[in-house]
Amino acid sequence: MKKTLAAFFLALTLLTGSAAAFSDVDEGLYYAAPIAWAVERGITTGTSEDTFSPDALCTQGQILTFLWRAAGSPQAEEELLPPGLTAESVSSSFRPAIAWAYQAGILGGSAALNPSAPCSRGMAMGFLWRYAGSPDASPLGIFTDVAPGAGYAQAVAWAVESGITSGTSETTFSPGEPCTRGQIATFLYRCLNETGEKVQLPEEPAPQTPAESEPEESAQPLRTYAGTGMARSLGLDGSEFTSEGEYEAKVTVDVYSPYEAVFTVQVPFPLFQACNYLVRFDNPEKPDRSFLFTFLRWDEAFADMIPWEDSHNSFRFVDTSDPGGLLSVQQDYSGDDRIGGALVRRVTFSQDSYFTFDMLDGYTPSCSVTTNR
Repeated sequence: MKKTLAAFFLALTLLTGSAAAFSDVDEGLYYAAPIAWAVERGITTGTSEDTFSPDALCTQGQILTFLWRAAGSPQAEEELLPPGLTAESVSSSFRPAIAWAYQAGILGGSAALNPSAPCSRGMAMGFLWRYAGSPDASPLGIFTDVAPGAGYAQAVAWAVESGITSGTSETTFSPGEPCTRGQIATFLYRCLNETGEKVQLPEEPAPQTPAESEPEESAQPLRTYAGTGMARSLGLDGSEFTSEGEYEAKVTVDVYSPYEAVFTVQVPFPLFQACNYLVRFDNPEKPDRSFLFTFLRWDEAFADMIPWEDSHNSFRFVDTSDPGGLLSVQQDYSGDDRIGGALVRRVTFSQDSYFTFDMLDGYTPSCSVTTNR
């Protein structure tokens, strides 16, 4: 009870300070007090003088920088980076934090760090767990999407047991779902402030030099494809968008590497009025070969209309020429706008896949949004 009251008065005190200056941080939301705490401690700043952008995705480089600042910005003995990263390929804003995290064992054995890519829930829990000293936790058997042998399984169990986070449903944790800035601030607050797992934070954060200021947002795409198509609506809310009508849909595909791209499909109605989002790449010079990316999205609004037994968010990739070969692909939720009608997915192929996004050169995208599974 004393801890609860202390947390309440801390939140009340913080909200009268710097976080209240952010026009996009609602005092009634869960991340308000954590953001105020993080800003007061110099762990992070706003994205402008009066905005924090709590719903913007947080990159892997950013969460490591926040954690590094929370630890007092310790200097590594030398700026030694993980395998696969070089000083030239990593922003100077991230390098001290990444070098410290790598040498302190916070990155674990993973060589897949991408400072500019969004940080997933599973990865975030792994960073915090190793920073806390890899404490033991009782195994969790409630999440169907967290395999006991997964590298983040113990971290997830510890985080849930410690109250740092919970599942995205009663049976799922969504370890691949990317985290927002508001979520990361909340995880840090619960780990370092409420549970007291690790460090004594500096009372007066050291002044930041320009190089230590807020890390840059995600890297710019190497190239972007854009196309249009048709969309149909279920007309679930009785609006002007009915199943009898056809409306224009737009698609953009931002390619960040040969194996990674972000798909954005925009429709003029809420996402709960359709369930099948298809992006197709065609080349008139290669009529026998097309590439199809299909995103199936379940919504609670479908419950009484469309039978649904599979994953609520599933993905299919089809190469119509079916050349075979090893193909491993995943899609991550990247910030859908359910009401505004924007479906956003980050698609990543493994580096031993035969398909790369470079193969789309000369191809033109189109899209189709339907109410059929």
